[in-house]
Formats: sequence, structure tokens, C-alpha cells
Amino acid sequence: MTNQSLATSNVLPLNDSLQNYLTSSTFLPNNVWKTSFSPCSHYLAIPKQDIYGIDCIIVIYCPNWHATSKTDELYVHEKFVCSSSVWSLAFGQRIIKTDSFDQNISLPLTRRELLGRHRSTLSVNNRFDFTKNLFLAAGLADGKINIWNVDNAELILVLTDHKSAVCGLAFTPCTMQLASCSHDTKIKLWDLLDDGNMYKTLDEWTHVINTVKWSPDETLLCAVGPYELVVLYDTATWEEIWKFEGHLHSVADCDFSSDSALLATASFDTRILLWSTITGELLKEFIHKIPIPLQIYAGGDNGAFVRSVVFTKYNQIIISTCDDNHVRLFPIESARLTEPSFKQSQNNVLCVTSAPDGKTMGIGTRNGEVHLWSILSTYKLPSLKSFCRITINSHAGIKRKEIVNLSISQCLINYLLYKDIKSKQMYIV
Repeated sequence: MTNQSLATSNVLPLNDSLQNYLTSSTFLPNNVWKTSFSPCSHYLAIPKQDIYGIDCIIVIYCPNWHATSKTDELYVHEKFVCSSSVWSLAFGQRIIKTDSFDQNISLPLTRRELLGRHRSTLSVNNRFDFTKNLFLAAGLADGKINIWNVDNAELILVLTDHKSAVCGLAFTPCTMQLASCSHDTKIKLWDLLDDGNMYKTLDEWTHVINTVKWSPDETLLCAVGPYELVVLYDTATWEEIWKFEGHLHSVADCDFSSDSALLATASFDTRILLWSTITGELLKEFIHKIPIPLQIYAGGDNGAFVRSVVFTKYNQIIISTCDDNHVRLFPIESARLTEPSFKQSQNNVLCVTSAPDGKTMGIGTRNGEVHLWSILSTYKLPSLKSFCRITINSHAGIKRKEIVNLSISQCLINYLLYKDIKSKQMYIV
């Protein structure tokens, strides 16, 4: 693994141009709960409210977010009008070129066979073709999910099964399956290759679900929410695999590593917890408040709610946003839990999203701004050993649990299970 202590971030030259536009008299200040980069990293979707009080989504296009020119590279591609405020955003995949290290090359066999059996019974006379172009889904406060074709600005579908605000959306990387969660306590699964057919509802809760995420190999779905909820599903059977217990407050966000073997969960208890999706083991915790609040305070208003978390491209760094108005970068292999490799203040920070190319992140705030930061310092190829671990885990799919039975040394098995990054001691709160 490369030296991660050098991981830093800095504001990009194009950031000033973007802020001048977002804070102009055209728009009212608003909470930016979610932003989203497209799979090609060239588009950035931002929820806004115009001067007339109309909710909308601004799609910014930029072929090079690191350009030094402040006028030529960045422009507004489209403005999509919404019927109510935007709570969640997600881009759907179109055909793009991938580098040799990308993990979304193929689906694990069982998941691919399952989708094939499902679609073999469907009519071939679909109204919409979701295999081409770029699509943007928006979850709205009135329970609707709008889906636009970004290339021609056409509103393709409006999904209306939810009864309350849609606070989480996630597309699968390859098969255009859409997961949504809502304040109506339900998770719904939609197949856009079947004209947006809603084929599954998960409704075993009596409280809201804050967000949902697919694993990159599409074999897992994570849901997080109040009452310390972190649950992981097998997407072939929709059976619960793990229900992780360790947080002391509502869980606001989650993210998978690129090989689907790690899950990071961000909570209002001031911590990010890092889990193994293979063994269900808690590997590490990342602290945002020192001293760590005792349990009675961690479960209340502690001033350091962690609201957002993302992995960088090669799983070397975890990025978080916290209500103490800081953005932090944590190396996952660091032996120290309390000190990030980088910590930068950002007023009114709410969310963070990382571009798929691993070079840029967007920071959303409570006053309607979205700041562009470089994370090029984290864009380093891993060691050959780490590369092999990512490759094996990526292609193991739902058979990943069989790694523990491989006829190799226990040392190598432990490495594949990421036990080398496990903290030798966990803080007791």
C-alpha cells in the first residue's frame, strides 16, 4: 500500500465559478442533502431552489474538473424542474470506457443468472431503452421518483409507489436496478430494463430508512437508519445476511469498498465504523470527537453528527463530513483511530460525494453551495498485493464467504479478509 499519510485535498480552480453561479440571485439558499457525479465523472447533479421557489436540479458538465481555466471547461448542461424539494439523487449507468483496474467488469455468476431468468419472462416490447445514454433519478419530498434522460433532457419515468419523501436512491453499476428508501418506512426495488417495474418491497420496519446502497458487485444491499440500524441483504434471495450492532445513535450513511468486502457506516454517535461484509466483523472505528462521548451523550445531541461517508477509488481512504464543520480523510490502514491524515474546515457542511474517476469530490452545504475539492493525492495505485486482494474479492461475488475455506495459508486468508487493518483495540463508549 502506498504511503497514505500524504493524503490531502485542496479547492479546485473551477470552484469559484461554480459558487458564483450557485449563490447568484437566480437561486435561494437551500440544504444540499445530496449531490451525485455521473459514472463518467463529467456530470454533477445539484439540487437547488430558484428565486421563484421552484425546486429544480442543476446538471453541471465539465470534462476536466481540474482545469485551470475558469470559463471554458464548466457549464450548465441542463435544469430539471421538480414538483417538490429534492431529497436524493443517483445517476444510472451508460456504456463508458473503463480502465484495466475497474472492478465492474462482470457480475458474479449467480446474480447474472438470476437476472437472466427474471428477464427471460419479460416482454421484449419495452417502451424505454435504458441500455443507452445517461439517466438521472431524483427522489422528491412528495414521494415521487423522477427519471430523466440526461442526454436529451426528456422526463422518461415518474415512479409513484412511495407515500412520503424519498430520502435514498441507488443504481446498480451494471444492470440498471434502482433501490429507493423513504420516510414511509419502505425500501423498493425497481427494474428499469423492465420499464421501471417495481418487483420487490422490503417493509419490515416501523421507522424511516435513511439511505440504501448496492455493493459494486450487486450481490449486497445495505440499508441504514434510526435506532442504530445497519442491515445487509443478499440480493439473490433478499434474505438478511448481517445486522451489524455497534453504533449508539442513528446511522446516516454508508458506502462499500470497490471490492464489496468492506462496508463503512456513518452515524450521529460521532463515529464511522468499518465492517467486513464477509465475516460480519467490526474491523475499525474512526473517531470525530475527542474525547469520545460516553454512551449517554453519544446517543444525544453531541455536536459531531457524522452525516456522510465515501471510499476513495482504491479503498485506501475514507472521506467523511461532520456537523463540527469539518471534512476528514482517514487512511483505512492507519494504526491510529483518532487522527485523520487530512482535516479541513467547511462551514455548514452536509454531504460529500466522490467522482468515480477518483480525482474529485463535491462537498454540499446548508446554504446551497457545492464545493469542488481535489483528491488527486489519494489517486495512487495500490501495491500488487493489495491489487490481488481487491481482484479476488471483486470476482468472488456471493461465494466470497468461501474464502475462509481456501487451501492457502491462514496469513493469506486473513489478508483477504482485511484483518491486517483491524484495530488492536477498540474504544469503549
